[in-house]
Amino acid sequence: MEHKEKVQAQFGPQAANYAHSPSHAFGRDLTRLLELLQPQPKMRALDVATGAGHTALALASAVREVVGIDITPEMLDEARALARERSVTNVTFQEGDAEALPFPDHSFDMVTCRRAPHHFTDIPAFLSEVSRVLGSGGVLGLADQTTPELSIGRDLLEMFERLRDPSHVKALSPSAWHAALEGAGLHVSHLELETEDRDVEEYLDVAGVPPARRADIYRRLAAAPREAAEMNGLRAVSGRLRFERRRVIAIARR
Repeated sequence: MEHKEKVQAQFGPQAANYAHSPSHAFGRDLTRLLELLQPQPKMRALDVATGAGHTALALASAVREVVGIDITPEMLDEARALARERSVTNVTFQEGDAEALPFPDHSFDMVTCRRAPHHFTDIPAFLSEVSRVLGSGGVLGLADQTTPELSIGRDLLEMFERLRDPSHVKALSPSAWHAALEGAGLHVSHLELETEDRDVEEYLDVAGVPPARRADIYRRLAAAPREAAEMNGLRAVSGRLRFERRRVIAIARR
C-alpha cells in the first residue's frame, strides 16, 4: 500500500497535466499500438493503469466496450471528463489495481497497458493477472519506457526517472520484457522500439518536479559518463538539454 499511495500522491496533483499532455494524447506509441493490435468491433477491451484515459478512448471507436482502471481517483476524474467531452459512451472507468485485477477469468478479448508498468512493484503479478483475464487467443498490447541493455546506460536513466518521479520503480530492457512476457505464458508475436526526442525541462514540467530536485537532476545529468549520456541520447541543443525517450512496444497472445 505504501507504494500505491506514493503513486496516488505523485499523479493526483498532476492529473490535469497528463490529461492535456500532447505526448500522452497523441504519441506515436499510441498510434502504433492500435495499428499492431487491430481491434475488432466485437471485442471487449481492458486498459490497465489508464491514467487520463487516452488509450481507452482511442480504443473505444474500434471495439464494443472498453473498461479503464487506475488507482488514482483524480486521473479517473480526468478520463471521465474527456469521455464526456468527446461524447464517448462505450467506455467506463473504475478504480482497480494492475496487480490484482477486479475481474473474472477470461473477461476480455484485449488488454492494453501504456506508459505504466515502470510504476508497478510486481510485473510478474501484473502479467499473470493479464493472462488470467484474457480469453483464449486474447491479446495484450503493451507500451512502456525501456532502458539500454548495458548497465551504464540503464543506471543513468533509472536515476533520472526516480528523481523525476518518486513513484517510478523500474523500467525493463527489451530483452527483460520479452522474457517476462513469455514467462507469464504470453507468446510474444511482435516487439519493437519507438524513440521520442524529449526536452528535459518539459519532461520535468509534466511530472511537476520541484525546483530543488530539478536542480539536482541537472547536476547529475551534467556529471554523467559520456558513454551513458550517449546511450540515452542526452545532449544540449540550442541551450536546452534533450534526451531520447525509448519505449518498447510489445504484442503478446494468450
